[in-house]
Formats: sequence, structure tokens, C-alpha cells
Amino acid sequence: MDIGFGVLALSGIAAAPPVAAKPAEVRISVDRELDFGSFMVFGNARRSVAANGAVTDDSIVALEGTIPAPAQFTVTYDRGNANRHVLDVEVELYISPASAVRIGGVEGRLSSYETDLPGARRVTGGQPIRISIPNCRTRTCSVTFRLGATLDVSRQYGGARLVVPIPVDAVLVSDDRQRR
Repeated sequence: MDIGFGVLALSGIAAAPPVAAKPAEVRISVDRELDFGSFMVFGNARRSVAANGAVTDDSIVALEGTIPAPAQFTVTYDRGNANRHVLDVEVELYISPASAVRIGGVEGRLSSYETDLPGARRVTGGQPIRISIPNCRTRTCSVTFRLGATLDVSRQYGGARLVVPIPVDAVLVSDDRQRR
């Protein structure tokens, strides 16, 4: 940031007040949506996509098209200033229950969330999940995780491309400076 101290002092123009340091923040980004792939059902069916990508079907007729894959999210901590201290960051993550989605005669509902985060393999909607980002030495530090779930589908008539949004929130719990 160039604020031209020499020019300001010579011209007699008052300097702008100092810019306040940007506060620390946590962001979550969707790297990949949870995709249950292409399939056909007659009545009621279920497809599970695990965090590791394994797929389990019940009354599903698999079709060519998109391949099932877990969602992938990145939680990023931004210290917001020039602080160079080594930090241990704790973030609380919340995966909210997803609402049922109905398109025409097809309805889908998510259940049985699963992550690849240590200590949070199986989670329920709204359950807090603690994520640690130890030894944060740069302005931004992040952790990436995958999320799988089960899709329960009922079909009365027709067909649809169901997209079920998964609300995920992250809250900074602590960003403590390491003790040496």
C-alpha cells in the first residue's frame, strides 16, 4: 500500500486515518457438490454415496451419465492481518439437515451424513463438528473434507434431476497463539 508520506508532508495535506486491521474470519467453499449420479427408480429407492466415494444401491437401476461422488468442502481461516505468530485454530462446523426436494412426481430426502474428518465419521444434521488447523503459519490456512450421504427417493410419476442443497456453516472457536 503506497500512501506517499513524502508527498503528503511536503504538500501539507492531512493524511488519512490509519486503516484498521482486517479481523480474522472463517470461510467455507464448495469444491464439489454431492452427486448421486444418474439412475432410475420404480416406486421407492435409496442410494448412498460414502465420503470415500463408495456407492450402495437399494432398488436403483443405474444409468450411464454422471458418476456418483461425495461433496468436497474447504474451510479456510484468514487471520486478516500481518500477524506472523504460529496459531492453533479451532473451527466448529455445522451441517444442517437438508429439506426434502420435490420435482413433479419425484421426491428426494437426504439422511445419514458421513465425513472423512477425524472423529466425525457419522454425523447428524445440526451436530457440531470440531475441526483443528494446527500450526497455522501463513495468512490463510485451510482444511478440506468430503461429505457423503444417503438419498431416499420416491417416484410417483415422471422423472427429474434432483439437486438437494446441503447447508454448511463454519464458526471460528479460537485462534490461539502457540506457546513455545
